[in-house]
Amino acid sequence: MPVSLGYRQFTAGFSLLLLSGGVGASPQQFEADLRERLGGEASAFEVAEVYEQSEATIAEDIAITYANGDVFTIKRYRVEGDYHRPDNVVIDGMAVSEAGNSQPFFSVAFIELPDASQAVPSFDEMSASDVVWKALNARDITLNLQGEAADEFFSELDSPPFEGQLHIETLTLEEVSSSAIGLFDLQGVNADFNDLESGVNSVFSLANLRIEQLTGIDTPGEESVEHAVLNGVNLSGDDWSIVLDSAWVEGNAYVGDAGFEGAFFDIGGLLPLLPPEQRQEFETFNKVLTGGSGQFGAEGRSHSRWEEEGESDRLIADGYLRLSGAASVEYSLDLPIMLPKNVSIEQAMQTPSLFESATLQGGEVNVAYTDEGLLPRLTTEIAANENITEAQAVSQALGQARQLEPLLGPQITKLMTGLVDIMAGHSQALTVNVALPNPFIINQFIMNPMGNAEQFTFTFELK
Repeated sequence: MPVSLGYRQFTAGFSLLLLSGGVGASPQQFEADLRERLGGEASAFEVAEVYEQSEATIAEDIAITYANGDVFTIKRYRVEGDYHRPDNVVIDGMAVSEAGNSQPFFSVAFIELPDASQAVPSFDEMSASDVVWKALNARDITLNLQGEAADEFFSELDSPPFEGQLHIETLTLEEVSSSAIGLFDLQGVNADFNDLESGVNSVFSLANLRIEQLTGIDTPGEESVEHAVLNGVNLSGDDWSIVLDSAWVEGNAYVGDAGFEGAFFDIGGLLPLLPPEQRQEFETFNKVLTGGSGQFGAEGRSHSRWEEEGESDRLIADGYLRLSGAASVEYSLDLPIMLPKNVSIEQAMQTPSLFESATLQGGEVNVAYTDEGLLPRLTTEIAANENITEAQAVSQALGQARQLEPLLGPQITKLMTGLVDIMAGHSQALTVNVALPNPFIINQFIMNPMGNAEQFTFTFELK
C-alpha cells in the first residue's frame, strides 16, 4: 500500500463513523458492507465473528491488510437498533499500524456515534465535501508520529517532520460540516515532540479546547463564533516554557469579546537552540522586551458592540494589552456609523466590503501607551548596535521623525516625537485622542491613509 493510501486509512478511520448506514439487517449483510465499504482496496479482509445480540448487530476482530503489510483493525463494531437507521454505532479498539511496527500509528479506544444515519460509510462518503458529521464521542486517541505514515501526515499539513506521540483523552463533535461546527470539544491533550530538523524536544499539554456554534468557516471574513475557550496550555522544553491559563473568543471580526490571561513566557533558554544566523536578532529582542531575563507575562482583552440609533449606529469598543515589565496599551473608540442604504448591521459584519463602504459621522478614538522599560531599552540597543551614545540615538530618532514630517504631516510627527521623549526616559506615558471629521468615508481612508489622516484632530498628553 503506498503511503498516501495509509494516510487515507488514517483519515478515514478517524472520521469513521461520523457518518452512518447500510442496506441490510442480517449479520451476513453487515459483513458484506464492511468488506465492500472499508476493505475495498485491501489485499485481505478478515472478521472473526459477526452476530446479533440484544437488538444490535456486532462484528468482532476486523483486520484489513494491504499489499505492503499495513493493517487497519477494529476490535469491536456494534450497530444498535434498526440497521437501516441506527440508534447508535459504537466502535472499540480502532487502530492503523504500519508494516513491521508493533505500535499503531493511530488508535482510538472508543468511538460512539449517536443517532447515526448509516451503519457503515464508505471512504468516498467520508471524504465528500458536502458531508455533515452529526455527532461523535471518542476516548483515548493516540497518534504516534514516526515512520512513513507520519511523514505523509505532516506533508499533508505542510509541516516540518516531527517524531513523538500525541494523546487526547476525549473528543466530542456535533454537526460538523465544511461551513460550520456546532460543537468541538477536546479534553486532556498531551504530546511529546522532537523536531527532526532542529533537534528541539518539547512537551505540550492542553486542558480543554471548546468551540460552540462556529459558522462561516468556508468564507473568509464571514467567520463567527458563539463561544470558544482555550484553557490550560503549556509548551515547554529544556530551559524554556510558554504557559497560558485561558483565552476566549465570542462574535466575529467586528463585534464581540476576545482576550487571554495568565500568559507567561520563559524564553531565554531558546537562544542556544536557534540557528546561529538568528541568535543576534533573538538576543536583541530578548533584551528589549525583557531586559535580558527572558521572562515576561501578558494579558489582553478586546470588547466591541453595536448600538442602534435611528438612521445611524454606533460601534463602541475598548481593550488593552499588557506586557509585564515592558509596556501596556489601552484603547477605546466610539464611532457613529451610517451604513449603505438597505444594509443591516448583520449584513455589514458578514461582508467586509459593505462595512468598508460605510460613512463615519464623527466619533473619537483614545489610545494610552504606558512604558515599563521597553522604549528606553530599545534606545540602549540602538546605541550599542551603532556604537553611539544613548543621547545620540535619541537625537537621531528625533531627526528622523522630523524628516518624515512632509510625508506624514505635523500631527503624526508630533506623535512620533512623543514616543522619542519616552525613549529618552523623560516621560513614561503618552495618551492620544483622535477626533474624526463628519462625514468621513472609510473606503477613502483605506485607499489613502496618510492623505486622509490630516482630517483627524489629535490631542496629546505626555506624563
